[in-house]
Amino acid sequence: MRNTKTFFKDIISKPPMLFPWVALFHLVLCCISIWIYRSEPFPSVGWLQPLWIVASTVVWVFICDMKRWAAYSYVFLTSLSLLLRFLLKMDITEISLYSSALFPMDVIFSFFVLYYFRRFN
Repeated sequence: MRNTKTFFKDIISKPPMLFPWVALFHLVLCCISIWIYRSEPFPSVGWLQPLWIVASTVVWVFICDMKRWAAYSYVFLTSLSLLLRFLLKMDITEISLYSSALFPMDVIFSFFVLYYFRRFN
């Protein structure tokens, strides 16, 4: 089992250079999202956006560790978000509550994951 210092060194040095930058983007977006929704009562619909972003951030950190299950998970989260976005019969503002706020970017990030998928273990 690795210690924390080795883990953080691996997530910076092991993947292609783009992946740690995307992890930093996810982390900043996660902090901003939690800050925006801090006034909402916790178990409410408003906290679905921070939940999407926290899940994407955690999975992307493990993508930086080049874990294959994380790549599958991120593509699954993106696919689920796209399905919700295009299959729900609601107003666009209500759809934005239930699907990920990273809509165009998470698709692009999924393509990067799929491009480098052979290097994952």
